[in-house]
Amino acid sequence: MKKLLAVVVFICMVVSISVLRPNLVFACSCSNPSIEQKFEGASVIFTGTSVSKDKEGGNIFSVVKVWKGNLADGYVYSGFNGMCGTEFEVGKKYLVYTFNSKGKETTSLCSGNKLITDASKDIQALDRLTEPKWKNKYFLIIAFVFVITILVTVIWKVKLRFKNNAR
Repeated sequence: MKKLLAVVVFICMVVSISVLRPNLVFACSCSNPSIEQKFEGASVIFTGTSVSKDKEGGNIFSVVKVWKGNLADGYVYSGFNGMCGTEFEVGKKYLVYTFNSKGKETTSLCSGNKLITDASKDIQALDRLTEPKWKNKYFLIIAFVFVITILVTVIWKVKLRFKNNAR
């Protein structure tokens, strides 16, 4: 009886160890960078509609607007980056951040891509980050041109007056 109890306990231990062993888990750990950090780290940032996918993990986008870089062919690789690959649904419009890896534009789950319907804050920040530095200085530019015009007119009239007095 003691022997049977020992065998049952041993079998229970073996079964519980094999059942309770930790499962292998693959995960993608992403930080949550600011839009400014994503802007600095990306090689291309654009909005576009996903047109097609290939079996190698690539996506073709119809690009609508580019904030940074150049995506001439619309091709973005997004698959097979360990567990960090990302999927784009054909026909949907996205804001996409890419980085250059081995000569091709690549994106991942951690890049910060969003459906366009969820990206209004990002788009406003990107517009702010990429607007020309002189844009808010139109008043100064116009004032400078006005002052120069007045100076040229005054100098011209003074020269004309001296020329007429010399006669």
